[in-house]
Formats: sequence, structure tokens, C-alpha cells
Amino acid sequence: MIKYIRSVIYLVGILLLASCAGRDTQIAENTFIHGNKIYKVIDNELREIGDLAARDIKKFEVSKPKQRDLGVSTLSFVKPGASTSLKALYRGNFLYYNLRVSDLNDLRENYSLNGTLTIQFIDEFGFILHSTQIPVMELVGVVNDNNKVEYLMYNGKTEMSTEINAAIKTYSVAASVKRKSLYGF
Repeated sequence: MIKYIRSVIYLVGILLLASCAGRDTQIAENTFIHGNKIYKVIDNELREIGDLAARDIKKFEVSKPKQRDLGVSTLSFVKPGASTSLKALYRGNFLYYNLRVSDLNDLRENYSLNGTLTIQFIDEFGFILHSTQIPVMELVGVVNDNNKVEYLMYNGKTEMSTEINAAIKTYSVAASVKRKSLYGF
């Protein structure tokens, strides 16, 4: 009886090994083993990150984030000549960004502070992939030596996947900012 059980266990083990041969084995999210190689999907690209047949253990290096300048977007619909510029850095599922608003220095004096600026991140086909809102009250005025506002800025972050970040090519800004009336509101 014991010989029979050993034979069955041995046969089941051989069948399991044979059925797994040639298949990919997922070991983590977006990470799998194919043959003797370990692959990971990063930014929609398949990358080899390890070799099980290698004699040496390689140190996995995290790619260093690079700052991107996404250019200029007009705000001339709010005030003629007004614009924004945006610089961004992606790190750990967050896009950190610096928004600079130019030629809208009189925002606090002449516009309602109840509005928002909405940054819309756009892909190469013109589709909005992600958006984030900034309350106008949170814009910080950068002053010059004469205590006059030179420009407004906002440092923020927004959560997004690596796939969305990789697809961003440009941005636009929508605004719900209104001029104050003659009566101050």
C-alpha cells in the first residue's frame, strides 16, 4: 500500500512538472518568469530584470526620475497675455509639478478668489488623460524687490499610474476665474 501511495505521489509530481514546463509564472504584479529570465512591465514596456541562470547577482537599479518641461499654456481667455508654464517630475506613482502663472499679477485685487485652475494632462492624440484642480486662493505670489507680485506659482502633486505619466505629451489649463464687479464681488 505504501509503495502504491509513493508511486501515485511520484506520478502526480512528474505530471505537475511536465504541465508547468514552457509556461510563464507570475511572481508579482506585472512581473513574471519566462524560461530562466525574470521580466517586468514598466511604462508599457517589457524589461528583463533578472536571469535565473546567471552566476552573479546583479543589483537592481531604480531609474532616476527626470524633470520634464511641459511648456506653456495660454490663459488669455482670463486676461490677455496671461499664461502658465509647467514643470513636472514623476516619482513613486505621484506626479510632482510646479505651475507658474505669468501676467496675472493682479489676480487678488481684480478677480474673485473662489475660482479654480484645472490642469489637464493630454496625450499625443489630444485626449485628456488626467486632471487636477488648484484653488485660486492657494496660488502663491512671488514678489520682487519693490514688493510687487512678479508671478504666481503653485507646487503640487497628483497621483497617477506610470502608464498615464508615460503617455503625457502636453497640458492645458482651464479656469473658473471671474473678474470682480464694480461693487467688489
